[in-house]
Parts: sequence; C-alpha cells; structure tokens
Amino acid sequence: MAHVIGLIIRNYCHLMIRNYSHAIGAWGSATKTSLHRLNTLHNKIIKTISWSSYRCHVTPLFSQLNLLKLEDIHQLEIAKLMHNFHSNRMPNTFDHLFTAVNCVHTHETRSSTSGQYFCHPVFSQYGKRSIKFKGPRIWQQIDSSIKELPAVIFKKRYKNSIIESYKNHE
Repeated sequence: MAHVIGLIIRNYCHLMIRNYSHAIGAWGSATKTSLHRLNTLHNKIIKTISWSSYRCHVTPLFSQLNLLKLEDIHQLEIAKLMHNFHSNRMPNTFDHLFTAVNCVHTHETRSSTSGQYFCHPVFSQYGKRSIKFKGPRIWQQIDSSIKELPAVIFKKRYKNSIIESYKNHE
C-alpha cells in the first residue's frame, strides 16, 4: 500500500505541482474567494491520494504526505525569488524590485543589519497581494540560518519548516 501511495504522490508532484508552480504568477496573487474552487479541488486530490474520508481535516494529510498547501506553494515560490534576489542571482532587470532596509535608513537598525528588505506601504488589497509587498514580509519570517544556504538546500529546509508548521496546527 505504501508503495502505491508513493507512486501516486510522485505522479501528483509531476502533474499538479509543476503546473501550479508554472502558473504561480497568474493564481498566486488572486483573492481567497477566487482561489476557493482550486483549493477545494486540491484538498479533494489530497484526500483521494491518502484514501481518507471526504470529511477529514486536510492539514494532517499534507503533513503526512510531506506536501504543501496551495498558498504555501505560492509562499515557497516567493521565498525562492527572494533568496535568488538576496544572493544576486536575478537578471539586472530586477535590481530595483526590492529595497534593502540599510538603503532606506541612515542609522543602524536590527532590520538593516540582518539583510531585511523594506516593506513599501500599500493602501489597497491589490497592493497587499503584490510580490513587491509579499516578498519582504515572507523574507522577514524566514530563519536567518536558512537564508544563507545554497538554493537547493534553502528550498528543502524552507519547505520542511512550512510542513513542520502543519504539525503544530494538528
């Protein structure tokens, strides 16, 4: 049975996660109402993979299967973008997408010495869903020991930290 579930998860990752990741720009910043049907479908798929009742809670299932929820896939992709930006692995076109806190303040602050980025004020819900706003917020929440890791290890550790947060909510 475990072997079958492993094959199903591999197919799920190959078919679904790849498509979610490629379309992240289109759906990631959508409103929760707009994403409701996609989230519902995603949860049904997870319940089907795990042979669970349609009435069970999905958070423990995501934890058991070592998979991310849709909003966390979006968060991981933004974190990877921030990591690439922080590591200077982005094309020059993106040099001014985020502003380091030490470029904003003339004096030292905790944020300016810890490699944080300035959160520009926004006044609309649309602005709060933008990568320019979400990126620095997500980057601030990431443990500093993970931020300096190589990209592949960063992705694994950050994904594992998200999955660990599911265990805390069980």
